[in-house]
Amino acid sequence: MTLIALLNELWAAVAALGFAMLFNVPVRALPACCTLAVIGHASRFALIHWGIDLVSATLLAALLVGFLAQGWARQSGRISVIYAISAAIPMVPGVSMYHAVQALLHLATAQSVNTTASEAWLVDAGINATRAAMVVLSLTLGIAAPRLLWPRVHKKD
Repeated sequence: MTLIALLNELWAAVAALGFAMLFNVPVRALPACCTLAVIGHASRFALIHWGIDLVSATLLAALLVGFLAQGWARQSGRISVIYAISAAIPMVPGVSMYHAVQALLHLATAQSVNTTASEAWLVDAGINATRAAMVVLSLTLGIAAPRLLWPRVHKKD
């Protein structure tokens, strides 16, 4: 693993930590949130490196994060959402969203009506927006599936 990849995982932990602190995650749960963020982000990076597309890699990484969060939640007595949501934040497709909005802004601020350039910007916006939506859907399914497949058992009084 290169230094750039290690720094990328470090920043994933920082992003998860910031988001967790913003939403008042208990202090004892913060190391677990950071660890899950690094595991999820690194696994997605490895899957992409091995040739799996971004959406499928994100789904598999989110499933891994979701199942690990369920296990951590069972051990700690907390709900898994505090771990899983914070850990999924670094995998949100910010670059695709940025490129989609940038292409739409090029369309909106075009001085002349050039249909070829306008079509290219529209296609670029559509591709990036669709990719971002698919990644967000993969994150949602990956985090929700473990909670649905492995429901929390409440103790009877």
